[in-house]
Amino acid sequence: MASAERPSWDDWSLGIADAVAPRGDCTRSRVGAVLLDRRRRVVMSGMNGTVPGEAGCLSGACPRGRTTYDQIPAGSDDGNCIAIHAEENVLINAPREDLEGGTVYITRAPCYRCLQRLKSAGVFRMVWRTETGWDAKVLEWGNRT
Repeated sequence: MASAERPSWDDWSLGIADAVAPRGDCTRSRVGAVLLDRRRRVVMSGMNGTVPGEAGCLSGACPRGRTTYDQIPAGSDDGNCIAIHAEENVLINAPREDLEGGTVYITRAPCYRCLQRLKSAGVFRMVWRTETGWDAKVLEWGNRT
């Protein structure tokens, strides 16, 4: 019998974020995020989309979602986007004590705004995908509490 290797915590957790992403409500990019607390327990997941009960991007309600990448390139100002980012949904719904010292895994690089919000909430570490697939970038700050 062949022995199976267990995935690393980062690979496993990014896989969960991948599973969450298709629930995103965006025509331009569906993003998933998952929070593991300091003991590596899955606490919360989030995806990008509008406030529950409101019309979203997939229904045509978002001005940015009706544009092409030629009209508004990826990474440009998202001021006309109506979605809440996946990371923000984690922050809104996770207990504060689980954010502090935790790790957030995201299917793509966080924007500057989300990075600062997660840092302010006490998140210790963020891991996200690069364009090459399973490679992860890790950003650590401060000391884990």
